[in-house]
Amino acid sequence: MIEKIKPFTPEEQQIIEETKKFMKQRHGITDEDFEKHISYPINRKLILHKKELDKYRIIAEVTESKYCGAGCKVGQKYVFQSIPNLLLVNESDCPLCIKALGPVSELMHGLWERIVEGLEPNEGMGQYARCLDMGLKYGGLGSVAFRVYAQKIA
Repeated sequence: MIEKIKPFTPEEQQIIEETKKFMKQRHGITDEDFEKHISYPINRKLILHKKELDKYRIIAEVTESKYCGAGCKVGQKYVFQSIPNLLLVNESDCPLCIKALGPVSELMHGLWERIVEGLEPNEGMGQYARCLDMGLKYGGLGSVAFRVYAQKIA
């Protein structure tokens, strides 16, 4: 169910219009689809707080690794841009593994929520993720754990 939307302030309306223009140019989004997109409270929050989100990188750091098929080692990291949420390959030193990226990405929503609410992002719940390889005990091979956190860059 979509919540009733409160009107934008003039400052918020300017941010929304700039975002709409950008999304039309980059993605070819229609006016109708953009309105649907911003009808969801989380999307409104992310757009209106992009400047705060841009001050952070999201890091997934390997804290434990045993028999990882991709070769992830303790201390290696995936580095993500906050919004849009992109893996920054040139800043990351952990080998890419599809079994790791999904569980890591799930924790980013909590970090975003805390940032847009003006809270310390790293004091929320769910700070660790484990890759989808369950290890030898469950028929897999390796297993990797990641600490996922926001790092202020600006």
